[in-house]
Amino acid sequence: MEQSGIRCVRIAGGAVLVLFLVFQLVNPRQPVVSNTPGFKDPVAGFELASSPADVLGILGPPGNPGRADAVRGMRGGLYLDFLFLLAYPAFYVGIAVMLAARGALARGVAAAVIGLAVVMAAGDALENLQLLRLTETVDPAAMAAPLARLRVFTLAKWWALFAASALLVPALWRHGGGVRWSAPLFALAAGLGFASVVHLPAIEWAIAPLGIGWTIVWIAALASRTPARFATTV
Repeated sequence: MEQSGIRCVRIAGGAVLVLFLVFQLVNPRQPVVSNTPGFKDPVAGFELASSPADVLGILGPPGNPGRADAVRGMRGGLYLDFLFLLAYPAFYVGIAVMLAARGALARGVAAAVIGLAVVMAAGDALENLQLLRLTETVDPAAMAAPLARLRVFTLAKWWALFAASALLVPALWRHGGGVRWSAPLFALAAGLGFASVVHLPAIEWAIAPLGIGWTIVWIAALASRTPARFATTV
């Protein structure tokens, strides 16, 4: 089980990194007109758009010369995200299996993390379907239903991610070695993420510490030659 968990962390983590780099080439870097208030990244702002004005500000209104490129880039990123939504939940599954096999994580907690990983993937897939619909319309009235569904699916994805991160924190810290230092970053990301209940853009603030924490765990898994070494020296 431990070997399977480490292997999953290595493969899924590598996929996350590669896809992240490709996203930098595909996704729009700036909104055409304006972003959802409080957000810097247009993709994050699009995921958490709450009104037709937000959508049209990011993608551009009809007739805007920047709209075609923005829509093309956003749709390309969304199609790529159907791969990403398999990679990062698998990464969490690998961490949970690895920690449970080492006795650092209770089996029930590991099962909860795996269940939350399923919610992440499902929420992300359903979110993407709503976002694809929003890229196809410029009619504000037609955006109301997809926007309402989008908020439910997006928050389900993010809050499942933050809950899984929070559940892993004590086990990552107890595990020791270099992987221990991912625990404060997972905790910070979870805390910032749940602060979105009162300030939605806090979700975007959580992305950087979460990404660094993932990187620490992935590098630790790559550096290990055997499960025993992973437990004692990284």
